[in-house]
Amino acid sequence: MTITLLSSPPDLANLTIRHTQNDVGLTVSPPLSGAQGPILGRLYVCESLLYFYSDVAGSGIAVEYPDIIIHAISRQNGDPAIYCQLDAGLFFPNQQLPEEDLDDIVTELNFTPVDTNSLEDIYLALSDCAALHPDEEFLAEQAALEEDDDTYYTNPSDETELNEVQQAALRHLESVFEQPAPNGIHHPDKNHQFEDAMDDDQ
Repeated sequence: MTITLLSSPPDLANLTIRHTQNDVGLTVSPPLSGAQGPILGRLYVCESLLYFYSDVAGSGIAVEYPDIIIHAISRQNGDPAIYCQLDAGLFFPNQQLPEEDLDDIVTELNFTPVDTNSLEDIYLALSDCAALHPDEEFLAEQAALEEDDDTYYTNPSDETELNEVQQAALRHLESVFEQPAPNGIHHPDKNHQFEDAMDDDQ
């Protein structure tokens, strides 16, 4: 899978567009080289790819849905946004990355629309499009495991079974997502950061 930097507007003529949102600020972490704060542009949620393009900056991005392992509505720091986390090891060519410890770094995208009432529509369109593009490699691995009668499944929440990178990712996700109450009943937290999270089949 690849993520792409755009130097011209995407050709949408033959694409099925589920949602278009004007006046959206894009923040990439780690940041893109030369980016000073959010880049204002237009978000296109197409069935084939997720596009963002800024006429002012003359650039944009294109992301394949299997590369988005998490998307959610975020209200972190009082800035409602669509949060996307990309698969490990995926970076844009001009991202400002540290020289070491890249294994601990993931690319995160925050799409902040001026019209915050559009968040749910964007999220639902993303969910629908993501469902059209299941991760075939992941599904194949799962099928292989199910066919292996000798496979021993452990508790996925047991950190002793995870490597250091997986443990770091787990701690990061635990820090930003709400945890359900022990009795299974959800009690809203005024300080919650995310809602409607979805872990796109991974």
